[in-house]
Amino acid sequence: MIQKVAVIGGGPAGLCTIHEALKERPNDRGTIYVGFEAKSELGGVWSDTPGEALDEPTTFGQLAKMKDGSDAADIRKIFYNNSPILGTDGSIQLRLLSGTSSNKPLKISRRTLLREGICFAQKTGLYNNFVSNAPQDLMNFEDNPIKRSNTSLYPLSDLPCIKKCLNSYVEKNKLDKSYRMNTSVEYVDRMGPAKYVLVLKKSDPSTNYDEWYLETFDAVVLASGHYLIPYIPFYMSTPKGSELAAQTIHEFNKKFPGILIHLRDIDGWYHRVLPQLPQKTKYHRIVIVGKSFSCMDLLKRIEHLQDLIPYEIMISTDHEPVPDERNPFKWFDEWLLNNSRVILKPQIKEFINGISSPQLKFVDDTQYEVDYVLFATGYLYSFPFVSAQLSESCRIFTTPDPRNVDMLPSNISRVTGLYLHTFSIAEPTLTFCGISSNATFQSFEISAKAIVGAFTQFNELFSEQKPKDFPHYDSIWKQILPPIKEQLMWSQSRLLQTGNSGAYHYYYPLDSLFQDWLKPCQDVFPPGDRVVFPNNWRQLRQDGFAKLQQMFLETMDPSSVG
Repeated sequence: MIQKVAVIGGGPAGLCTIHEALKERPNDRGTIYVGFEAKSELGGVWSDTPGEALDEPTTFGQLAKMKDGSDAADIRKIFYNNSPILGTDGSIQLRLLSGTSSNKPLKISRRTLLREGICFAQKTGLYNNFVSNAPQDLMNFEDNPIKRSNTSLYPLSDLPCIKKCLNSYVEKNKLDKSYRMNTSVEYVDRMGPAKYVLVLKKSDPSTNYDEWYLETFDAVVLASGHYLIPYIPFYMSTPKGSELAAQTIHEFNKKFPGILIHLRDIDGWYHRVLPQLPQKTKYHRIVIVGKSFSCMDLLKRIEHLQDLIPYEIMISTDHEPVPDERNPFKWFDEWLLNNSRVILKPQIKEFINGISSPQLKFVDDTQYEVDYVLFATGYLYSFPFVSAQLSESCRIFTTPDPRNVDMLPSNISRVTGLYLHTFSIAEPTLTFCGISSNATFQSFEISAKAIVGAFTQFNELFSEQKPKDFPHYDSIWKQILPPIKEQLMWSQSRLLQTGNSGAYHYYYPLDSLFQDWLKPCQDVFPPGDRVVFPNNWRQLRQDGFAKLQQMFLETMDPSSVG
């Protein structure tokens, strides 16, 4: 029986899972779902408030503290740096916590951990005047529609409206009652053939110690999101042609603190640096690494520099923009190729730190002094708290990026070993919610309903049939999920459609989501459950992309908008 389920993460994906679990289920046999959230507030990426917590550790600030910058390529090393459960030989030691429980924790003096600001950060990349890149009607939770506070953004939404939607969903369904707040999951592994063991750390801000303990579960839902680990090329991987940059970025970061910024930390930069930049600029130059949606939004906020002072904005990318019909932001690539507001540069070859001013050299051998280097390079799929043994046995990996010399993952990598982006093919009690999220909050509901539906069916069949094939109970699971061969075929088919990249988890156009993902998930939904998309979803998507284009061009090239 699946009697106790751990839900890791209190963002939209975790909240959807808890909500599904709390519904009246005649066949769930009283299964308990326990949510864990490391912060003091639910909401995940939406829990941040622009203008607050500006003194929190930053990604590059923490990386600068590393003795050897190459260790950033191993997220587990960062995650467990100075952790009390890390043994001298580098292995995880649970003996220290033997006999502990939530009621009988081990109190350990709070330690300074390198991962703060990298793996666990208060700042999440939100900023004042944030606008969603998806229509509001695709960011409403089930039975929880919220009216727009700013109709001029239609069909998009602003941050106050999104946060209101989220808070209403939590309050209406009392989801906070199912969460242990300020409680981080430090380690997940199998305990024997049928249980999972979690190492948990509760941090009460009013004390100077943490409470550590062990707890076992029958199943686990990883809902920690895609915005946990910021991706920093050169630090976390070595793109081809930039081997020298990978050797020099760490010393550059230490010598010129505050020059390198990942966009997850952009709120502090917007508040403290940007307002003073016109008066305090030294070199009249900013470099943006990457040309994603974040780059578009960043350009809108710094373009005024060019109107106030002579200022160069460079965009460094490993390949020139190629307008592609399959890309909803094809227009942005076209703009990059045909405008005079930004200068396109190839990738960085070297971070020069042997002189008094911060300088970059690009692979075309041009060299410039720079005020700031802003990394719009996205995030990594990463689960550093999942044991290496469990990841290996279930083949849950983040794929290597062939564009990197060291074949390490990047922001375009995907997660392997999953059926429907949700169930571990090797172990269906290890599940994921939020891996595929392009349909925004509805996509979290798809995985959440599938997970709760599968676990409920398992318990019902288990009670009826009393299976003897412990511990895997294949006789039961084959009645809920397709045979492993068919699950692998689904994965392979998806791979043929998208290639081995992050597009594997992203559905565009949205039509493909209904047939290729939602339909097979519905086979395991609880009876009568469904995910409701607005009837006009197709028009909403078109209007949403058009609105993003309009807002960008109105800011960058007002004369081009008629």
